[in-house]
Amino acid sequence: MGRNETAVIERCDAVGRADGSKATNIRYSQERDLPMLLAIRNAGFITHGQIFDQLVAGGSEASRRAFNWRIQRLVKAGVVTKLPPQLPYCGPVYSISRSGLACLEACGQGLMSLTSESRTLANPAQVLHYLELGEIQAAFRRTKLLRGWTGDIEVRSINQSIDLPLAKDYDAIAELELHGSQYRIALEYERSLKSSARYREVVAAIEDENQIQLLVYFTSSIDLLYQLKAEFEEQRFPIVLSTSRSFCMSPLATRLYSTRSLGGNKTTLEDILEAIPSRQRVSAVE
Repeated sequence: MGRNETAVIERCDAVGRADGSKATNIRYSQERDLPMLLAIRNAGFITHGQIFDQLVAGGSEASRRAFNWRIQRLVKAGVVTKLPPQLPYCGPVYSISRSGLACLEACGQGLMSLTSESRTLANPAQVLHYLELGEIQAAFRRTKLLRGWTGDIEVRSINQSIDLPLAKDYDAIAELELHGSQYRIALEYERSLKSSARYREVVAAIEDENQIQLLVYFTSSIDLLYQLKAEFEEQRFPIVLSTSRSFCMSPLATRLYSTRSLGGNKTTLEDILEAIPSRQRVSAVE
């Protein structure tokens, strides 16, 4: 396996490891290796199964055997870091290394928010946070509504480089399409309760947000959901909340909790989208 690899990009082979040691010389496929490296970098941390499902959905992988060979090869080359499994998620966890970031930069895929010279890379203390975001992304894919996904690493890079940044660095931005109408929604995942002062800052930041139509808060527990709902109850910007587990189990059937700006009732994702202006009718989104 690997004999028929496509375009070899010698400049990426020549990047070497970030510590100056010589990298393993491998044939680099722009069509197959590049999507895998981008998926790992953009996720922060991602499980074996999450990467495979994402790449299959994107069309760059179809064979589990070929996928396993490819990721083992990138780990051996030092461009991907392999971590032990993190319960309750299945399989090993991966993150991008400095050598992997350098490779992406050499291939024209660098980011302002995370570079091979960044002081720190993804924080291991946030592994579970990123893995749950991966589960949420997979749940949105299963709805067949998802047309695009931008994780927080990319969001931060975009906000640093454009003249009109988003109101805050959201955990993710999802582009959805329902009945021909397009929606751009922001996502946040909370594992623990922050201070009321911190949520007041969020409220102040998003009050005049005009580049997204909806903010969805996912929580690790129903108790936390009720606490957050109270913090955002009077916010004029449309906000809905759900426990992450409930949404991931049944994303279209789960009834999300809405704040008063959307009526304060429990309703499904599709009903919520139909109740807000679509992207096509909001000129300030672009």
